[in-house]
Amino acid sequence: MKRKLIAILIFITVFFSTACSDTEHLSPIEPKEPEKQEVAESPQSGGTVSLATTSNLNMDPLMANDEETKAILSLIYEGLVRIDGQGMLQPALAESWQIDEDGKIYTINLRTDVKWHNGETFSSADVKATFDRIKELKKSVKKVERPDFAEFDNIQSYEALDKNTFIISLYKPDADFLYGMTRGILSASFIETLKTSKGTEKTASEYIGTGPFKVVSRSSDSVSLRRNDDYFGEKPYIEGMNIKIFPDNTAIKEAFNKRAVDMINIEPEDWNVFHEMEDVYLLQYPSRYFEFIAVNLTNPILSDVNVRQAMLMGIDRNRILQDTTLGRGLVIDGPILPYSWAFNSNMQQIMYNKRTAAQKLKEAGWEDKDDDGILEKTIGKKKYKLEFELLVNTSNGARYQTASHIEKDLKDLGISVKLTNVTWDELKSKVMSKKYDTAVMGWKLAPNPDLQFMFASSEIKNGYNFVSYSNPELDDILIQAKTDYESKKELLYEAQEIINRDLPYLFLYSPNEILALNKRLKGVEPDPINLFNNINEWWIKQ
Repeated sequence: MKRKLIAILIFITVFFSTACSDTEHLSPIEPKEPEKQEVAESPQSGGTVSLATTSNLNMDPLMANDEETKAILSLIYEGLVRIDGQGMLQPALAESWQIDEDGKIYTINLRTDVKWHNGETFSSADVKATFDRIKELKKSVKKVERPDFAEFDNIQSYEALDKNTFIISLYKPDADFLYGMTRGILSASFIETLKTSKGTEKTASEYIGTGPFKVVSRSSDSVSLRRNDDYFGEKPYIEGMNIKIFPDNTAIKEAFNKRAVDMINIEPEDWNVFHEMEDVYLLQYPSRYFEFIAVNLTNPILSDVNVRQAMLMGIDRNRILQDTTLGRGLVIDGPILPYSWAFNSNMQQIMYNKRTAAQKLKEAGWEDKDDDGILEKTIGKKKYKLEFELLVNTSNGARYQTASHIEKDLKDLGISVKLTNVTWDELKSKVMSKKYDTAVMGWKLAPNPDLQFMFASSEIKNGYNFVSYSNPELDDILIQAKTDYESKKELLYEAQEIINRDLPYLFLYSPNEILALNKRLKGVEPDPINLFNNINEWWIKQ
C-alpha cells in the first residue's frame, strides 16, 4: 500500500439535521457465509468508478453551497488548506504558513510544484485573482444565491508578495480563519474568461483545477473525470470517475441495484437488504451528526440542572441507539464528537441509572404527594407538577421512536411527558420563538467545532441558542477560543466540561454513516469530513 490509513471531525453548521448509525470508527462487514481466507491484495492501477449524487453540481467551487457538491469538487479544485478526518488543518496548495504575534497577519507559503490541469504553473497570482472574484461576488450576487464567504468579512487586505508568497491581513485575530481557506482556488486565466463570457456555458476543458482528477466531459446528468497524471501529490490508482446526477435517493438505490453505480449512502433500516446482496459490502463510519433534546431553560421546572441531570440518567440512551440505528453509532455526552481533535475524553459520562435519577429528584424536593404518579414541588409560591410537552416532527421516524422511549422512561420516574407530533416547520417555528418546553432535534457540526452559535449568551435573542442558556464563564472561554490560536484546544476542553456539568441540552447519540459498495471497489476509508479524503487509496479490482 502507498500510505497509512487516515485517522478518523468538523465551515458552517447545518440547521437541525437528521441522521442515521456504531462505536467502531470504520467497520467493514464480513460476508454472510464463511468464505476462504483471502490473501491480501495489492492495489491495481486503472479502472473507472461510478458514483451518484442528487446535487446539480455547480462546477464553480466559489458558488458551491451544499456539502455534497463541495466534496465532489475537492477532487478537481484545491484550497490553500484541507481538513483531515479529525478536523485538523493540513497543507494543500499552501505548503506552510506563519501567523504574526498579533494573530492578524498570515504569510502563506505556496507550493512550487503545482500545475493547473491545462499545464500552466500555479502561483500567488491565481490566489489573488480568486480572492478578487470572491469580493466581486459578495457585492454583485445576492446572498441567498451564493455562499456567505464570512471569512472575507475579516480580511483587511491581501497581496501577492511574490509568485510563491501570499500575505493576508485581518482586522482582528481569528483562530478559525484558515478553516475558511479550504474553498477551491481558480486559475487567473479561467477567472479572466468569466469576465468576457458571462452567461456562456463552459466547456469541460475550461473547468481546470489542480486536484487529482480533471474534468473531461459534462452533461446535464453527469460529469466525467480522469486521473491527473501530473498531480503534485500521490496520484490515485483509479483512472476515471463518472458522477451521475439522479432526481432522488430512490433512483440512486435503483441504479445501485442494477450496478450502475458503485457506492451509495444507506439508512440503518436498509442494512439487512443491502447486506444480503451479492457482490456488495457495507462500511460504517462516524458522522458529524448528533441528536439531542432541546430544553427551554426559561421553564421554571426545566431550569433546575438537577431535574435535567435526573432526566438524562433516567433515559436509556443505549436502547434508543439500538432501536433507531440498530446500534450503529454511539451515546454522547457533549457537542464535540470523539473523532474530533477537540474532543475531551475526560468528560463525565452520565450513565443510565433510574435509582440514582429518582434519588436526585427526591433530593431536589420533588415528591408525589397526591399519589397520582407525577412528582410535584412548590417553587416560590406556586406548586408545579413535573410535567412538560415534548415536540417531535412526524416525518422523522427515528426521532419519533426516540420521543416514545423518552416518554416511557421518564414516566417511570414520575415525570409526565406529553408527546406532541408536529410538522418540521411547526417545530422550527415554536423552538425559534421559544414557545416550547422540550423538543427532539439534531445538529451537524462544522469540521472546526465552533460552539458559540449554540451556547453563547449573545445568540439567545436572534441566534440559535434557542434553549436560552447563559453562562458568563463559558461566554468568556468561547470568545477567547475564537481568537487564541495556540490555546484553542485547551479552551474547548474547558467549554465541554462546563456544558457537560450544566446540561443546557440533553445529548443523546451520534449515528454512524453507512455506505454500500460494490465489492470491486477497494481501499475506501471514509471519514466524517470528506468521503474523498483518501481518494488516492481507492482502487478497482479488475
